[in-house]
Amino acid sequence: MGDSAGIMTVGVLAKFEFKAGNEAAVERFFQHGQLVVEGQPATTLWFAYRLGTTTYGAFAVFASDEDREALLSSGGPKASRESADLFERPPSFEKVEIVAARTAG
Repeated sequence: MGDSAGIMTVGVLAKFEFKAGNEAAVERFFQHGQLVVEGQPATTLWFAYRLGTTTYGAFAVFASDEDREALLSSGGPKASRESADLFERPPSFEKVEIVAARTAG
């Protein structure tokens, strides 16, 4: 479903369960993630969010499968392996297809 015309068609939904007491490390983890995303011009949108005390997530959307794979090879999965000691369990990274969207403009 990817499209090179700049339309958001695919994404990644990630979920992270951190060990309690690592708030500063969690903040650094997502700051690093933002820097990685900013270095990937193909990322159309990226959000990191908190669902609970130790449960966080990230969502990114892209114009093509190739752009999504480029970020997955250098972004969250890689950083998660490097910071494995922060997690209660390994994070999940699910590939999604955008079926509807509302954008500004």
